[in-house]
Amino acid sequence: MEVLVSQEIEAPADRLWAVVADFGNVAWMKGVSRCEVDGDGAGMVRSIFAGDGPPINERLEFVDETGRRLGYEIPENVPLPVDDYHAEMVVVDLGGSRSRLEWSCTAVPKGVGEDEARKSVEAMYGVLISWVKEYAEA
Repeated sequence: MEVLVSQEIEAPADRLWAVVADFGNVAWMKGVSRCEVDGDGAGMVRSIFAGDGPPINERLEFVDETGRRLGYEIPENVPLPVDDYHAEMVVVDLGGSRSRLEWSCTAVPKGVGEDEARKSVEAMYGVLISWVKEYAEA
């Protein structure tokens, strides 16, 4: 299964990229009590703590500064009804003070049909992108 959600943001691409590319900084995420980082660059893991459950551990797979792309995976305990989750975030320069964030993933539905899994991912990306947008436009 592949999912892509994108949204235009009223912020220059360099500003948006600075928010997205700083993988260890999740100040833009709401409801996070803390984030712990292990390592640096590709292979680093950020552990995001929110609520009473276990942390969400996301491993940075690659960063392409020139193409403004980064990829990460959630190897276990994915907070969505999917497994084998690999995501990519791309910042597209639309000129001036406008850019677009494209957030996509490949994953395998787990415990639900593909339509339900897709809707869950799309809903989560919608929320996450709205938080990035609010943070980058501030």
